Amino acid sequence: MFKKELEVKPSANLKSSEKRKLQKAIETQYEGIRVPDKLSKAVFNSIGIKKGTLYLDSATGDPSFFQSRDGDIVPTLHTLWASVAGVDKPLCMPYILTHEGVIDRLIDGANLMIRGCHGPYVKGLKRNALVAVVDYKRPNIAVAIGRCLMDLEGKVDGDLGIPQSGVAVEIWTVIGDMLTNLGRNMEDVMKDAGKDNVIRNEQEDDKESQHEEQSKDQPDLELLEVTKPGTLVDVSHNLCDETEIETTESRPEKYTMTTEDIDEMFRRSVLYTLSQDALEFPIPSTQFMSGHVLKNLPNVDTDIVNMKKTSWKKTTKFLKAMEKEDLVKLKGKEDKLTIVSAAGRSDPRISAFVPYRIKKPAHHEPNTTYSHNDEQMAPVVVKRYYKPNNASRMFFNKLDEKYDSLYTEQDIKLLTQRYVKENPGVISKANAQLIEPDDVLKEFKIKTTIKRAELFARVMAAFSPYYAIYREGDEKSSDKLILKRLTPRKGELPIVKVAVNTLKTRKKVVTSIVGSEQYYIDVEKLAGVLRVKCSGSTTILDSKEPKDGKVVTVQGEHDSAVCEILHKQFGVPAKVITVTNNTANKKKRR
Repeated sequence: MFKKELEVKPSANLKSSEKRKLQKAIETQYEGIRVPDKLSKAVFNSIGIKKGTLYLDSATGDPSFFQSRDGDIVPTLHTLWASVAGVDKPLCMPYILTHEGVIDRLIDGANLMIRGCHGPYVKGLKRNALVAVVDYKRPNIAVAIGRCLMDLEGKVDGDLGIPQSGVAVEIWTVIGDMLTNLGRNMEDVMKDAGKDNVIRNEQEDDKESQHEEQSKDQPDLELLEVTKPGTLVDVSHNLCDETEIETTESRPEKYTMTTEDIDEMFRRSVLYTLSQDALEFPIPSTQFMSGHVLKNLPNVDTDIVNMKKTSWKKTTKFLKAMEKEDLVKLKGKEDKLTIVSAAGRSDPRISAFVPYRIKKPAHHEPNTTYSHNDEQMAPVVVKRYYKPNNASRMFFNKLDEKYDSLYTEQDIKLLTQRYVKENPGVISKANAQLIEPDDVLKEFKIKTTIKRAELFARVMAAFSPYYAIYREGDEKSSDKLILKRLTPRKGELPIVKVAVNTLKTRKKVVTSIVGSEQYYIDVEKLAGVLRVKCSGSTTILDSKEPKDGKVVTVQGEHDSAVCEILHKQFGVPAKVITVTNNTANKKKRR
């Protein structure tokens, strides 16, 4: 539901009457669940839910509950984490047990199958019931929430009433999805929940001790009231005031930053994004902010540095301010802005930018908590560049740019827009959407009037493609051979081809992997991993094309598993992996 798409519109504070109504509805559904003191609500759109309502904790920014237009109120994982009072405290809703290997599948977007569940099955696991999914080793910590599709209440492993196959829980939200990434990580939420429980217990103890003291002193107070009515002095109020003054004086002051400092942090985060991140335009504003700008802020407390503490207050105003500085270009209405382009790395503000230490992204933590024991390689970094040909020499001379340099696709797009802006004579007077080529544009084999939207493709045709493939951290190596990986090479970006074929006997099916060596993968190691993960024999053969290197094959139809292993364990980007299924009986894939 929240794996690929989540659009959250600006939030507004929840009225007291609305909160009381919400709290009453929650208490009837869930016992002992924590409701934040202050809530705000926002409209959201996702896959399967349009114009739903999202309730956020105003103090922390964590998502607390969500609701479809006519559906029930569903707590988020943050709410379940915050409601855990101790290690042995059960969850506030029915839960189903599973294990680490299945949790990794859930994070990838799969539903929970009955074969991945553990007994015993607790009370409340009925069809259409809202349930949590937990690791059997940590039954008090939820990793997913969804709708139960089977009647499992009171059953144990081995019961005849348990189905042998099928979906047990339809997953709605899971650790690591876009909804969970809106808030803090699990450790921080549970740490604060533990502090709240300690404070709550201390307050209860104080109330009990005060009650006992008042009981002991009650007879004296009665005598005092009889002897001198109206002269009783409330000493406890003064004592509380003195205690409060002492506590306030002893409490350290919380550091606060100026608005100008926070504004500069957000602006530098945009520069960090444009100089360090690989961006593919257009990008929705929500994705640009959550996936890049907020992620690239310095490693500081989010209570101190957040959008509400800036002078802009709202994301829309912030992005429009960045557009005025010519850092990004926007398109769309107030609540549906899209970044269509951004300043290139040739911009002096970006080329001179020095990266700083950023905080660890929250979406990496689930994979760290629930990961396989296998060794994972550093992610592969793929860079695409383009070098000008002779046809574009006059183009660069007129723009006073370096002809013999490498440029990204975004850089070339900005240069093309700049050329049209600086040479308005190429714009047709009859129709501003048409381009009439001058002597420079005719070098790109543009002989007649073309549409303005087609100009960029014509210009790109006069560039030669280059690419660089290396692993994260290679730039810090002292090995010359590893540093050589950073040097761009001429040609199209190589592709890792995964193919499922039927052998000539038409009885055996094999899955082959071609081109993995170009992404610095040891084929012997890859074959060993496939042999264990796919439970099939593997072979290593020479490819028909020398440039493709070795071909690794594994017996059976394992295209999905192979892609997952290449991406997760060997760090190959999913965009450079292609899959072809040539079997006679192709399975339909969702």
